[in-house]
Amino acid sequence: MANDGRSMLRPYPERSLAGGSVMEMWKDTSEAAKKERWRALWAMDDLPRPLWFIPATPVLAVATNWLFNKRSLTALFSDRDVQYAESMKFNRFFSVAQKIWSRDDFVLHLQPQMGVGVFASAFGCRIKFPHDQFPWSYSVIGPNDSADRVMEMETPDVRAGLLGDLLDFAETFDRRAKGRYPIAMTDLQGPLDTAYLVWDSCAFMMAMYDRPEAVHRLMRMVTDVIIKFAREMKARVREFVPAHFPPVYLPDGGGICVSEDALAVISAPLWEKFSLPYLNELSEEFGGIVIHSCGNFRHQLDAIAKVRGLRGINFGVSETDFEAVWQKFGGKIAVIPHCSAERIVANFKNAKEWVAHVMAKKTTNRGLALMVYPIVGDVHKQSLSLALDRKVEDLSKMDFALLGRDLRRMIGGGGEIKN
Repeated sequence: MANDGRSMLRPYPERSLAGGSVMEMWKDTSEAAKKERWRALWAMDDLPRPLWFIPATPVLAVATNWLFNKRSLTALFSDRDVQYAESMKFNRFFSVAQKIWSRDDFVLHLQPQMGVGVFASAFGCRIKFPHDQFPWSYSVIGPNDSADRVMEMETPDVRAGLLGDLLDFAETFDRRAKGRYPIAMTDLQGPLDTAYLVWDSCAFMMAMYDRPEAVHRLMRMVTDVIIKFAREMKARVREFVPAHFPPVYLPDGGGICVSEDALAVISAPLWEKFSLPYLNELSEEFGGIVIHSCGNFRHQLDAIAKVRGLRGINFGVSETDFEAVWQKFGGKIAVIPHCSAERIVANFKNAKEWVAHVMAKKTTNRGLALMVYPIVGDVHKQSLSLALDRKVEDLSKMDFALLGRDLRRMIGGGGEIKN
């Protein structure tokens, strides 16, 4: 029988939400208490409030800041020492911010990070580190290449491409930090996402009809590399968190997170044929699976429900209706909504609007965790002003300063951490 991971989530089984130590777990802002709250979420306990967190993965947060300030990203993504130093500096900053501002449920960690194409690089894809963008990957199988190229490939070594560098990053980060922070999985594009980075995406999807055996062969090899790499990364660090995005605290043994962005752009029958078997294999290997997907994948909800050991799903309420996902999965698995496109989608203009929407529509706190980017003001007006080259409305510093308090009040209810 496949392990669903739940036995791994509670190292202290005598502690339950009916026990005397529960309120301390919800008032305490320590890393240990936050980890206990996440264990309770993954165990699908009936929580006094949903969890919520600012997504503060160090490298991605620093990269966003450097882009805004027109600072080159090349060294941040490619130089181990720069990445470690900047990650530690950010964690020190955000630790203070959590104490005095957000008091959210985010668990600080370190994550070796070289972009979405790291597993594709093991198959020969060239990775570029531009100064003004996140890393780019270039397909090794082009749009006019024969599918026979896939049939000639062999499963790469666990250190092929950038994977060896990332293993070294992880081991070095853990050693230098002396185990102070968990080490999170690097960007894990799942088998399907990685396959269409290796093979030109249009040609890859056409091959699902014309050369299905080649598609399955590539999916097989990618899945094997992911399994080997995750095992190896886990073996090199003290505390391994098998989650890259959403940046949740997922105890080792409780599953693995994968990005599955192709959900939005292919049909359910194709996804069930070419992706579902390999996700099921990952789930069985790691004790469950959490799926992240961008875009509108409402047409895939019935298919996603067929994933064995599905532990959670992360999506943008700006793309996929919260109500549809909640109706299908609410209270059954972890549901982790965020809003990824306030600037381009008209239904929510800031963080508090979409959080209020979710809080009004949810029917239980079981498994619910909100990932909140700190967006304040009216970003639609701001974007229009930028497009028309007009003066952008000044954002109220007070709105931002009070955002943590406001979100705690909106989300907290009976479980609010008091000011």
